[in-house]
Amino acid sequence: MFGTLTKLIVLTALALGAPLQAQEIKQPTPGPAAKVTPAPYLLAADDTIGITVVNFPNLSIPSLVIPPDGKISVPLLDPFSVTGMTQQEVTQALVDKWRRYVINPSVSVALLHKRPENVLFYGYVTHIGTQEYRNDLHLLEALAGAGGAMQDGDLSKVTVTHKSGEKQMLDLSHPETKGGSQADILLEAGDVIYVPEKRDQFSVLGEVEKPGSFDYKENMTVLDALTAVGGVKETADLDAASLIHEGKESKIDLEGLLRHGDMSVNVKLASGDRLMVPEIRNRTYVYGAVGRPGWYTFKPGDRVLDALNGCGGPAHDGNLAKINVIHIDKAKNTAIVQTVDIDKFLKKGDMKANIALEPGDVLFVPDKKHAFSFSDILGVLSGLSLVGGAARIFTKGLGQ
Repeated sequence: MFGTLTKLIVLTALALGAPLQAQEIKQPTPGPAAKVTPAPYLLAADDTIGITVVNFPNLSIPSLVIPPDGKISVPLLDPFSVTGMTQQEVTQALVDKWRRYVINPSVSVALLHKRPENVLFYGYVTHIGTQEYRNDLHLLEALAGAGGAMQDGDLSKVTVTHKSGEKQMLDLSHPETKGGSQADILLEAGDVIYVPEKRDQFSVLGEVEKPGSFDYKENMTVLDALTAVGGVKETADLDAASLIHEGKESKIDLEGLLRHGDMSVNVKLASGDRLMVPEIRNRTYVYGAVGRPGWYTFKPGDRVLDALNGCGGPAHDGNLAKINVIHIDKAKNTAIVQTVDIDKFLKKGDMKANIALEPGDVLFVPDKKHAFSFSDILGVLSGLSLVGGAARIFTKGLGQ
């Protein structure tokens, strides 16, 4: 309003050619800041109310405790729930319902006693149950009132769940945690405080059936840990396993323990230990006419005959004169195919035929009835995802 009036004065003065003089325009003095109205109290079970009907005193109820289901019973009316309603809303509901039976009932509802408000403790505390709530109740004080955490209670992961469903996880385990600190939060009525069990754990990761963290038990050994995770997978490199024990990492010979029964490897574990079982990297793949197509663990110095024996030996119809050895170079995304004649080695002792292998080599033993083709190479490499579609395949002696 004052801004508009000022503009009108200025425009009028300009129109009349009158000189403008600076004048102080008094602004209205701001009134007192509006007070924040507290949220209305919502009725619930255990609240005590009084119902007064001035012109029909026989309908009045001096004192009524709201039952657990929230439904109140009053004269002439069927029970109805007042949970979550204000006093005014209950008053209006009674007026509307009673109007069917009496003329213009004059009703008032009074809150005689508020229900007791609590916080609830459960889990690993000395005294599980409710504790009376008050407006200035903090977490540490309430926890002390519950007798504190039990010996096996984990104060580093205390969870407070509020009525809204919001959860807070708080660490009360540090000695410097004191009243008034950030972790010592102000509680709200209806809060639920949970102190979990303190669990010592170990973890087993890598090529095991169920990798993860598990509860540690006193005197647990490496074998106990492997049993807890369901054992190792076929893809586990037992020679390359490692153990972090009490913060120090060292290699552990799972090959000796699981394959050869070396119980000196079956050491006791401590809480927090971690066993890592990596995937086998040094493999030689053997396909075609062999007893067990697949892979076997490559060992330094292995040759073609070692690979064949590692996969069950050649099948009766395998063409040993034309075994194809595929050397993979992942860095260059290439493969070189070399055909070797193991028959010469078996019959004449020709060492040149039993060539040395490298980790990742692929052997293909063709069937005597079918000649090995270039498409067989691509099929094997594609199935193993060893060489992409853009790879350059070099062949040497293929089909000779």
